[in-house]
Amino acid sequence: MKNLPKPSLIEERNFPFETSISYGVEEGFHELHWHNEIEICYIKHGTGNYLINGIDYSFTEGDIFVINNDDIHLCYNDKELIMQVTMFDPFFIGSGSANPFDVEYLQMFINNSYGLLKKIEHKFEKSEIFSDILMEIETEYNKMQKGYEMMIKSLLLKFFVLLVRYSPDDSYPQKSISRIAADKIRHILQFIDNNYHEQINLNLLEQNFGMSRAYLSSSFKSLTGISPMDYIIQKRISEAKLKLIKTHKSILAISEECGFNSLSNFNRLFKKFAGYTPSRYRKYNLK
Repeated sequence: MKNLPKPSLIEERNFPFETSISYGVEEGFHELHWHNEIEICYIKHGTGNYLINGIDYSFTEGDIFVINNDDIHLCYNDKELIMQVTMFDPFFIGSGSANPFDVEYLQMFINNSYGLLKKIEHKFEKSEIFSDILMEIETEYNKMQKGYEMMIKSLLLKFFVLLVRYSPDDSYPQKSISRIAADKIRHILQFIDNNYHEQINLNLLEQNFGMSRAYLSSSFKSLTGISPMDYIIQKRISEAKLKLIKTHKSILAISEECGFNSLSNFNRLFKKFAGYTPSRYRKYNLK
């Protein structure tokens, strides 16, 4: 199986770095996803949850999250959320290093998606050190004074070295599936996202991806927090929500386009996952 190409969220490749303030979660990022960049999220205000590689973390003001470039994640249940989002190509902090030791040391940041502490809690005694670095990075990026690129790179290196230094050895969530299985799960996620409107079941996934149903189901839930069939339903519901708001198609037509085998089944599952019937959801969300 070929390596799955990761979406890139940074267009400028000469300086593959950006930091910005996000108010709430942009449309499309409430769903499970992954991308090419390492992401650092500093919660400046509000509350919510991050689901990262199947582990659910609640957050509040002052918390910091480090999301590596192959972590499957989503932010949800956010309320009054304001956060600083810093993103960069993982090789940005490793490029230009001539010392073999430096390159080898940096691999823990570039290649090890499970070797980083995911959450730095605001009540952690060293958390202010990390937030100060992120604020300094933000200032450098906004002012763009001479040499700001190198300054940002050095600050990121400081951030990650201190992350390793101040993290207890038993603080990292343990990965329960192999890298090969994790890569297959990413392929399965992409397959579902592209084919959610078709009839997909565990037998089809088992045949297409060479995993037993039991191992596929356990690996999928370990990495995403939900079962494959629940993910399929949630993907269909998510697409149905968009169609209910953005089109004038009938509810029956939308249910068929989103892969539901009957209108009654669509109504039942939509209410279960969305909290409303499709008709009430459309009524309350049309502007």
